[in-house]
Amino acid sequence: DLVHRINDSKKLRVWSLIITYFGDAVVPRGGAVSARTVQQILARMGIESGAVRTAFSRLTNDGWVVREKIGRSSFYRLSETGIQPFQEATDRIYAPLTVLSGEAADQHASKWTVSIARSDYPKIRLQKSRSESQTAQLVQSDNLILQGELVHVPEWLKQANARAGHADSYHNLMQAFEPVVDTKLEPLDALSVRCLLIHEWRRILFQYDTVEPEFWPDDWPQAHCHSFVRNLYHHLLPDSERWMSDNATGPDGAIGKSKRDPAQRFN
Repeated sequence: DLVHRINDSKKLRVWSLIITYFGDAVVPRGGAVSARTVQQILARMGIESGAVRTAFSRLTNDGWVVREKIGRSSFYRLSETGIQPFQEATDRIYAPLTVLSGEAADQHASKWTVSIARSDYPKIRLQKSRSESQTAQLVQSDNLILQGELVHVPEWLKQANARAGHADSYHNLMQAFEPVVDTKLEPLDALSVRCLLIHEWRRILFQYDTVEPEFWPDDWPQAHCHSFVRNLYHHLLPDSERWMSDNATGPDGAIGKSKRDPAQRFN
């Protein structure tokens, strides 16, 4: 039912789902996993083994994963070229949510560069000033550049900075996964839901530009959705990790133990 709800608005991309699974559950356990293990998990999501083989072929050809053949079994791991951008994405996916307000906001460095491009108007592209070189690049463009400290951000400007569909994507995620909140699932089901949850969360983060807390509209659902994802993820962790320990295989047999405690994610 969960897969059907997600597929109502978009089709799951198998190769992207595999990448999500690698980052969430395989990389912390040594990085290599058997094709059979991946097929078991994706089969629970209604994805046939032929589609998994095709996805792995694409990922291998594009340089994202490396295949190792041992006997009749195939094992995959991220390639060297895929590790760095993958780690950067992982840091963003599991980042804690920091909402700056009151005294905390006063202590925060609030120097901003607001860039308004002719091609963007009437939408407004907001960028935090992180370096002199970044600011210099903006100044050289045909943009209106405003720089200084934030004193007051009106609601109309916050609304103008929010892309259409961005807020809806948070609501849609919570609506899709609400039926499994606090539900006791079988270990394989828990792992499958966990993978789908991170896949949908990851999609939102990288489909839309980041909206900084200072520019959230009054009804912005990001904090609520972040809390929802975090709580459901931690609810699914014990059973899903047990399935990985008891069933997932790598080149040396049983897959290794996690080198980093996944319970620390989102915190």
